[in-house]
Amino acid sequence: MKKIMLLFSLTAFLMMACNNDNPASKIKDENLKKAQQKREEMNKFPKMAFETKEIDFGTHNEGDILDTVFKFTNTGEVPLVITNVKTSCGCTTPYWPKKPIQPGESDVIKVRFNTNHKPGKQTKTITIHANTKNLTEVVKIKSYNIPKDKKGKEKLDKINKILNNKIDPKQLKLK
Repeated sequence: MKKIMLLFSLTAFLMMACNNDNPASKIKDENLKKAQQKREEMNKFPKMAFETKEIDFGTHNEGDILDTVFKFTNTGEVPLVITNVKTSCGCTTPYWPKKPIQPGESDVIKVRFNTNHKPGKQTKTITIHANTKNLTEVVKIKSYNIPKDKKGKEKLDKINKILNNKIDPKQLKLK
């Protein structure tokens, strides 16, 4: 009997303790406005608008050092921070701004391409890691490098014949 009375008392206590008021009615308008502002701020990203995303150096001699810049503007609403820049090849060296780029400001990413041991058509990608919505942006450089020695020219001619379907790759013996 004591157990039943105890159980009944506990149940009655829990029912009185539960308040069936609408929880949303307890939220202050001031706190709701602050939360909405935070959510809007979190959905703002910087945007990198490039003048060009691809640069073609044209024809150069193998061994030349080629320099260029990719100019961009932060067209977003918050500062742009570039955390890293990676290239598709060790022959390409990037230099980027380490300070935040404010909305409306412009800056450049400098790229140096060493064509040594890079005969023929070359395409290199530069991947920019930043706090943009997509987290990365990609730009490219292109070059056609004339081989500096006879052996390089012969290999390049054989590769060009394969690419132009003028010869069956099985007929070639590339060393």
